[in-house]
Amino acid sequence: MKKKRVLLVSDTHNCHIDWYGVSTKERMDRLMRHIQEEYHKDPFEMILFFGDYSLDHWRWQIQGSWLKEGRSYTDEWIKAYFDQLPPVPYYMIAGNHEQYGEEKWREITGCSRSLHVVMDDYLFILLDGYGANLDPEEHSDGTYAPMDVQKVRAIMDQYPDKKVILGSHYFHPDLESDKDGVKAILCDERVICLFAGHTHKADVWTLSEEYGSKKVIFTGNYSYCGGGKDPDPRPYMWGFRDLYLDEHSLLSRYIVQENDVVIQNEAVKIPYAYIEEVKMEY
Repeated sequence: MKKKRVLLVSDTHNCHIDWYGVSTKERMDRLMRHIQEEYHKDPFEMILFFGDYSLDHWRWQIQGSWLKEGRSYTDEWIKAYFDQLPPVPYYMIAGNHEQYGEEKWREITGCSRSLHVVMDDYLFILLDGYGANLDPEEHSDGTYAPMDVQKVRAIMDQYPDKKVILGSHYFHPDLESDKDGVKAILCDERVICLFAGHTHKADVWTLSEEYGSKKVIFTGNYSYCGGGKDPDPRPYMWGFRDLYLDEHSLLSRYIVQENDVVIQNEAVKIPYAYIEEVKMEY
């Protein structure tokens, strides 16, 4: 297998809020420009989007735009910007701020809320991590949906010769209901690692041995950084992850993009950088 590159993007939050002195429109313009620049540096085979493209469903402050005014910022983002993406396939799973049912989600994105993709020796299984209580009638931040162990195993059984990478908007073993089933999945030697968004960070967890010591690799953000609680957002400033795969190894870096922003009323230039690198051989 020739080495392949994949781009992983999450928590872009096209919505009514401006962050770090940059308007939402300018931030989305920069995001698309930076994706194009990465593609021209070293092309990738596909883009995987890990959710939270909006605040369409939101419990707080002015609340979500979908229930309040029938406005989908996710739909507007796709229509306004996706013709600027590089000419590669893309796949989108929902975050906790896109609580559309399957039919509406397909209408907006052209994707299922959960899906799987085969790329050479690899099987990507992208889970619907917030697929419970969809199409809510009240403003909501979404409800975590535990891993559908039977479905994951059935997909893996369809492709018995493929290495498996799991993805979800979020994953945490403490939130799983079928813990034994999840442990069995993660302890399967075919499962290489998991990718997730949601936290607005790009750090890496190593799960306990009972969960196969598998890594959960977070995909960062292009909106508010560090979960919104850190006074200085610079450790996980705007960017996305790449993923290099060949037959027996994986490399993933969080790519912080160069940006001019305002942090605590101070103009700051964020330098381009690779951080939170993960290397694996198997």
